[in-house]
Amino acid sequence: MRDSLRYQARETRDLLVKRGPTKGAMVRYAYRPFDARWLYWEPETKLLDEKRSEYFPHVSDDNLWIAGAQHHRRSYDPPSSTSILGCRHLYERGANLFPIYLKGDSSSDNLFSRENNATQANLSEQSQAYLAATNAAPEDLFFHCLATFFSPAYVDQNAFSLRQDWPRIPLPRAKKALLASAGLGQRIAAILDTEKPVDGVPAGKIDPRLKDIAIVSKVGSGGLNPDEGHLDITAGWGHPGKGGVCMPGTGKHETRAQRDEHLKAVFGEETLDIYLNETAYWSNVPKCVWEYHIGGYQVIKKWLSYREKAILGRGLRVEEAEYVTEMARRIAALILMQANLDANYEAVKADTWPWPREKPDAR
Repeated sequence: MRDSLRYQARETRDLLVKRGPTKGAMVRYAYRPFDARWLYWEPETKLLDEKRSEYFPHVSDDNLWIAGAQHHRRSYDPPSSTSILGCRHLYERGANLFPIYLKGDSSSDNLFSRENNATQANLSEQSQAYLAATNAAPEDLFFHCLATFFSPAYVDQNAFSLRQDWPRIPLPRAKKALLASAGLGQRIAAILDTEKPVDGVPAGKIDPRLKDIAIVSKVGSGGLNPDEGHLDITAGWGHPGKGGVCMPGTGKHETRAQRDEHLKAVFGEETLDIYLNETAYWSNVPKCVWEYHIGGYQVIKKWLSYREKAILGRGLRVEEAEYVTEMARRIAALILMQANLDANYEAVKADTWPWPREKPDAR
């Protein structure tokens, strides 16, 4: 709505009104980890600051991406995985997005006229040779990488190097080990994919260890009424900064001892009640879930900062308040995988393919 250094608002609007919405479309957009939104993508003008027309044609429901960064301002965090259009700030220092596949011809920027071009695996020659020798698929290597990224043991043992440069991923010598690791990575990708339900997490028969996490609750008696402002986020999780930028706030939470012995054994002794306002809160958010980081962001706190009423301009809808419950359960499900992810990493590390001098074992 306002001019900027590289954007002329009236000129852009006049062009789009005259041309009509023939080349743009509303698309799903991964703005931050676990924060998918709608975006009007337009390929010709500066309506978007950086439209990245060369990137858009490669995005499809059946093509997954890893969003990572080479350097980190703080400690290393695992990257996001997404199948939808990804924001440059999906990783806090600027995301580089790596897909499983690339379209053979992505020259057309017309969303509705692009042909269904043949795809090719986004792999180096050495990676192609590795997969050929193991008779495995590009997806297997992608998911193996994802499983490794989310292993706390991998992060702890390589913490210094991971802060300085791209991750180095050990490759299993045996196909069986690669497929086992890929199976874990596929589960991680499913948990990170907010566009689809995951059985046992937000859908189907909920894992008993997750069903009492982050329940929308009310102080005192009675039910929550959105019309009375009960779902307005006013606890100070975010506030408008210069130029309309969302600045994080301290918010309000209360830390208490975990009363559920089963949850204590899995998630630790401390849990939190996270407040929207003086009336409503999400009860029983394990401390490790609340503090969980992906892509440089404290996931739940970051989501809340953008929904402060002073920024959002309205209170939460019921489904948005319930989404925080789903988000906390998805994060908890990732934490539940950590022991298996560490065991997988140690097994791979004990029998690796010595890149790239030796052919892998196809057994």
